[in-house]
Amino acid sequence: MSFRQVTVSGFPAIALRSPELEVVVVPGLGAKLSNLRRHRGREWLWRNEQMPFAVPDSSASYVETADSGGWDECFPTVGPCDLPGPAAFRLPDHGELWSARWECAVLEGRSGTVLTALTNGIVFPCEFFRELTLDAREPVIRFRYRLRHLGDQPFPWIWSAHPLFNVQPGTTLDIPGLRQVKVDAAFGRSESHKATVPWPLDGGDLFRFPAPGGWAMKLFGDGAEPGRAILTDPRAGERLELVVPPGQVPQWGIWINCGGWAPPGKAPYYNLGLEPCIGAPDRLDQAIEEWRAAQTLSPGEVREWSFEVWLP
Repeated sequence: MSFRQVTVSGFPAIALRSPELEVVVVPGLGAKLSNLRRHRGREWLWRNEQMPFAVPDSSASYVETADSGGWDECFPTVGPCDLPGPAAFRLPDHGELWSARWECAVLEGRSGTVLTALTNGIVFPCEFFRELTLDAREPVIRFRYRLRHLGDQPFPWIWSAHPLFNVQPGTTLDIPGLRQVKVDAAFGRSESHKATVPWPLDGGDLFRFPAPGGWAMKLFGDGAEPGRAILTDPRAGERLELVVPPGQVPQWGIWINCGGWAPPGKAPYYNLGLEPCIGAPDRLDQAIEEWRAAQTLSPGEVREWSFEVWLP
């Protein structure tokens, strides 16, 4: 069987299996991916040992209560903020999808095992759909998204995949064609918000996680042909590749945490957010007013996009 019911930290979950890969999805945790790995390979998704998985609370801060690791989806904002305009209201931390109720289903198709997940917006009248296909022949997971407007007034939005990857000193990140990035936030470094800096940071042909670190940064780069990011673990001899169509998904969000940040009361740690995203930076108000990179969805409009994750 290519899928089975399992539990993750006491929550019902669905494990999808192909001849080479396994992906685990937890519907009750905002359709979070908790595991992503080759059989007998290293686990790529980071797990926060200081913050176990818990029932989502939409009124709580994500970073203080739900920054537990895995792969979430962020929409219509990432950073909490007030929506600009005369009818201003607060948008939740990391958006609303991580705490939403999703309807999930598993299908067997010719191309592989498919898990669909569907939820409705709370802040804005819309339908958000994600389809995950675990290929039956190749070591690839294909992600497909659809956003549908269900109301009568246009609204602004940004979206970001939010996978947190398990990295250690020596792990490398290569994004061919990317030559500069824009700073959203920096901790333990001097770069300022909106500054443009070279990529990779600190020179070289690719970024290598340092030891010791003691700093963290959130960066954004425009998608560069061929739209590929390569994460390599030299010690395990494994790599992960994100392949993103630049015309559909125009930005990379890059969260590099070299033991330089943690939620209040927690010890700093290493992890990497390598995030295909539409719109920048993390806060929707800044994406509208400062960076002018927010999207607008009109009544009846449908937006679709996709990308792939390879574990060759």
